[in-house]
Amino acid sequence: MSEPTAAPLEPEALRRPLVELLPPPGASPANDPREVKPRYLFALSLFLLSLFSATTLGAVYVLLTRTDVTTGLDLLLTPAAIRAVWGDPALLAQGFLFSASALGILLVHELGHYLTCRRYRLPVTLPYFLPSPVALGTFGAFIRIRRQLSSKRELFDVGVAGPIAGFVALVPALLYGVARSRIVPLTAVARAEPVVLIVPGHPLAFELAVRAFHGPVPSGSILEPHPLALAAWLGLFATSLNLLPLGQLDGGHLLYAVFGRRQRQLARPLWVILAALTFVWPGWGLWSLITLAIGLRHPPVIDEAQPLDARRRALAIFALVILILSFTPLPMREIVIPALR
Repeated sequence: MSEPTAAPLEPEALRRPLVELLPPPGASPANDPREVKPRYLFALSLFLLSLFSATTLGAVYVLLTRTDVTTGLDLLLTPAAIRAVWGDPALLAQGFLFSASALGILLVHELGHYLTCRRYRLPVTLPYFLPSPVALGTFGAFIRIRRQLSSKRELFDVGVAGPIAGFVALVPALLYGVARSRIVPLTAVARAEPVVLIVPGHPLAFELAVRAFHGPVPSGSILEPHPLALAAWLGLFATSLNLLPLGQLDGGHLLYAVFGRRQRQLARPLWVILAALTFVWPGWGLWSLITLAIGLRHPPVIDEAQPLDARRRALAIFALVILILSFTPLPMREIVIPALR
């Protein structure tokens, strides 16, 4: 049998999952969190819509990664996908396992930011989820801080809290999910018609977990992921996107907090590296445009003179380690297995 061919997934398959937005300079200097009236019903409605879309498309995603079944469904929230998932209790359970775990990881990430804002008495919105009719059912979540931050230390604390909280939350799902996943030889997948599988990429944290539980994946085999492993993979992907050291992503906050206005000189070459990764995975082209539209330069804080202390610099190194563990140049690809002859 001929070797399987691999092709990167189209950029539409994954969208921007998490962005933390800061207000422009000159926003209201008030620092009372009660200035932002909590919109509980709105936040809950968005979460429930995201739970519905992520459950449906998460179940489809599970099907597209499995080697023992085939499906004509795509990662689109169509009536056919809704009927197929919600009419099959076993498939619905797998979709809910994925969505509850994935949204839980994203929620913990946002709560890390939110609770830190509350500690600093910053006016901040509740975490809002963004449901999606494509890809994995959610564009992630965000909060909005409604005043300019006062210092680099304050900015750093708010920026670093989310990635650390989210990463800690995803580790149990990663370990359990990878342990419950299985190694499948591609020769066992061949059928009368060509088979297309979606294979999530293996960032370093994912690869270390695979090797710990299964050893190296043999050539000609793939890891068929458990739904919890897919949820942890989404958490790693979201974490890596947020920690990109550009603009107002979490990584941009941290880069500015560490280097101050030198962030402006560092942002452009870092963006060029991100754009160059388009040749590895087309989705990076989409992300390079998104970060360019947001703006590569970080808005200033009120007091730029206050440096970070040793503890915060150590946390900055830890955040860099999380980025290294979470990032992969090829987050997702398709494998086409030729038909039996």
